[in-house]
Amino acid sequence: MSAPTITRCGLGTISAIRDVRIDSASTCFAMVKPEDDFCACVAIRLAAGITTAGQCFLVGDKVQYTLMARPGEFPRAQHLVKLQADDGAV
Repeated sequence: MSAPTITRCGLGTISAIRDVRIDSASTCFAMVKPEDDFCACVAIRLAAGITTAGQCFLVGDKVQYTLMARPGEFPRAQHLVKLQADDGAV
């Protein structure tokens, strides 16, 4: 029987977006600064930098993410979602 997976959601702001090359493959990561002090910074892989709504992620965007981990393992970040501005901006 496998250990249970612990899931935790968080809010943060994208502080940087970087391309990382391994051999001939390139992958884009967003560095997210969490609003809580759960961790210093979270690197989340972007699927071509596009959200499900077709919008690009930009530095400064407010986002929600999910951390998943099994006991004794390093957490994995996934499911990055761009939050809509609630200031009335169009």
